[in-house]
Amino acid sequence: MTARVYALLVGVDAYPAPVPALTGCVNDVTEFAEVLRERVGPDAADIVVLTDAEATRTAVTTQLAEHLGRATAQDVALFYFSGHGSQQATPEDLWSVEPDHRNETIVCVDSRSPGSWDLADKELAGLLDGVSASGCHTLVVLDCCHSGDGTRDADEVVRLAPPDPRPRPSSTFVGLDLPAGGGGAVGRVRGTPRWTPGGRHVLLAACRSSEQAKEVTAGGRRHGALSAALTAALLGSEGRPTYRDVLRMVTSDVTSRVAGQHPQVETADATELDRPFLGGAIAATPRPLTLSRLPDGWSIDSGAVHGVPEPVGEDTTELAVYPLSGETSGSPLATALVTKVLPDRSLVELIPELDPAYVYRAVVTSIPLAPLRVAVVGDAAGTTALRRAAEQADETLVDLVDLGEDAAGGGGADLLVQATPLGFVITRPGVTRPLVPVVGGDGREERTILALERVARWLRLSALCNPATSLADDAVRVEVDAGSGAVRAGGTLAITYAGSDPPRFTVRLANTTSTPLWAALLDLTETYGIFTDAFPAGSVALGPGESTQVDLLGQVADPLWEAGTLSLRDQLMVVTSTLEFDPRSLQQEELDVSAAPGAATRSADPPPVGPSNLDRALGATRTRRLGPRPGEAVVADWRTDSVFVVTVRPR
Repeated sequence: MTARVYALLVGVDAYPAPVPALTGCVNDVTEFAEVLRERVGPDAADIVVLTDAEATRTAVTTQLAEHLGRATAQDVALFYFSGHGSQQATPEDLWSVEPDHRNETIVCVDSRSPGSWDLADKELAGLLDGVSASGCHTLVVLDCCHSGDGTRDADEVVRLAPPDPRPRPSSTFVGLDLPAGGGGAVGRVRGTPRWTPGGRHVLLAACRSSEQAKEVTAGGRRHGALSAALTAALLGSEGRPTYRDVLRMVTSDVTSRVAGQHPQVETADATELDRPFLGGAIAATPRPLTLSRLPDGWSIDSGAVHGVPEPVGEDTTELAVYPLSGETSGSPLATALVTKVLPDRSLVELIPELDPAYVYRAVVTSIPLAPLRVAVVGDAAGTTALRRAAEQADETLVDLVDLGEDAAGGGGADLLVQATPLGFVITRPGVTRPLVPVVGGDGREERTILALERVARWLRLSALCNPATSLADDAVRVEVDAGSGAVRAGGTLAITYAGSDPPRFTVRLANTTSTPLWAALLDLTETYGIFTDAFPAGSVALGPGESTQVDLLGQVADPLWEAGTLSLRDQLMVVTSTLEFDPRSLQQEELDVSAAPGAATRSADPPPVGPSNLDRALGATRTRRLGPRPGEAVVADWRTDSVFVVTVRPR
């Protein structure tokens, strides 16, 4: 059986007098329910939410016993309370288990009504003991005060209700099963002595026993400081954070927003602190890219080691900025432009400025793509003629550079063109084998530039990646199989001709996520062709759990084979997106430098750009002459994965 998370989330704002009303508790639990569904998965989260009038003492205790009591040994039980905490006098016959004669309590909506009471720590502990008896992992989150007698600031909202002055008989306590003689184990929790049953659970409390739990404004809505920080930590964390990790993140967040509040994680077994949060029920997914204000300015938490490219002149990585816990399909709050790439993060300029007190989510919308740097050496007349032809070329694709004395070795160039009386030889620096046949005859200069542009498009596309994707590595699982075992993304499949028959293989794509995705399969051949016709519409929609496959042939064309080429390598690139896209404008035939240039060889118009940032990124591999971005452009999350297929055709 798959582990499930049974969660009881209780939030109370609308307290009747004399208990002060609150404003952020319902927001806390309704938004945390969405966080659970996102991080745990909707099929694994069984959630009951009680808010305001629903959150009676009877309803809370009943659901604690019945709903959380369904958790088995492999499951997780979570009790989350957001509201007022308080204290009450301990009945005299329970003084033996409460040395300071005070109970810490949570205040249900009807707790101060006649015949009803707060839910005391001893009652909660007893109920949780019954839940955890099954062996399930149990977590309690309390975003409320437990003691204290005032606020630090008149504008602060503090989640502390006045003590209940009514004397309470011990017979009103539920879940409390004292041993004969009234004895019990006494431990220290939240800095205050209280009775602790034998069951094991982890407690995440909003503050120390001497502090108050505050409310803050986060993302334009009121929340408890702990709840806002916990939501941000779970949405912003990568993989499966431990309780220690979560405590570090929420403490940093809370202390940056309010004074005098320090979240606490407590458990009877210290080894629990190194256990994954929620017992490992959180799916291991890449963290979203976040934006925050640090002492040296605004920055995103990805840098050179994550693949963020350096700015290329005025062209730089551009990001759309959204609330951390909000959707990324609407209009962004701001645009961020990368100004400097550091090893672990990147400094950005924001347009317009945002509130520096908050952390935001950022989504890459544009990536700088440098032109192909080509060093030209050799015959003076030939180099002059080639530079003249380059003046008519797309300068965003090809840049003829003068590397001085280091030109012969290529220096920092991507390609080297050797001008000879017979034509132009295109090679990679340090490699003597020509990249393409010698370009000679009439129009050789124009055909060389066209060849360089085509190679530039191919190289740009082959290296295209999203340095800040939140899609998992296997969001769309890629498998290439020729019958001898599947090869996954990043691997190489070797296939061989059987006589004159080209080998067959199959590409399988499977959506492993719980959301719809779109995928395209691009074939980048060793002879600089780009083919996008695997699917009729360019990309294919894959619902959650859906898969598709394409049957292909590995080929070494007769002219190449007869000329001595015995193997070719194809890069099969899978582009995955959260929105539909069309890659067919990327298609280009394999490189043929013998064809004379004509009017239709180069189009003066830029390739069409679709409505999303992925369409723009794909279009930019062909040219930067894309014009302004459409005002209503939508933001897709996307990634690329490649498998390499080597086709061998023996003599």
